[in-house]
Amino acid sequence: MTITTNYQKNKALMTDFHHVAALATRRKRVIRERIFFGVLGVLGLLCGILLFFVGEDVSEYAMAVLGTLAGVHFFVRSLFYYQYLSFFTRRRMIKEMDTITYTFEDEYVSVDTSLEHCENPYRAFQGIYESRHIFLLMLTNRVGYVIAKEDLSEQELVQFRALLEVRFDVPLIYYDV
Repeated sequence: MTITTNYQKNKALMTDFHHVAALATRRKRVIRERIFFGVLGVLGLLCGILLFFVGEDVSEYAMAVLGTLAGVHFFVRSLFYYQYLSFFTRRRMIKEMDTITYTFEDEYVSVDTSLEHCENPYRAFQGIYESRHIFLLMLTNRVGYVIAKEDLSEQELVQFRALLEVRFDVPLIYYDV
């Protein structure tokens, strides 16, 4: 079975990737980071607003503006954590690598891009996950392959799920995100 996914056409793939990968491999760490950024944001906002009211010097007003801006940044980052990660992941992705072709052979998955060709045996995958919009094939906690469901017909989705169940050593886990 061969599947082609275009990353440039569907920008939401990276948001879904980070969300599913976080749920599957590092849920507690993500919660701690979101709480940290939220607390830091609230503290920055409070300090900035307090300096606005008690400040007498121009430098104190400048610090108030900086504190408020930093607070807003960290608070927004805690609220939109996955979108934030997705934005910076897309910016770092190589522009030439927009289309990826996955070929599922008998013993391995062949991945072809404009930059490379690699073959990964099925036993090398740490986890396979499904969400509402993507399939995620994880090699490590931070490296995985994203396959958009919109690139598959209904019949191909059924065939692909059956292929994942049969060929991979790990079970297919569904996350409703």
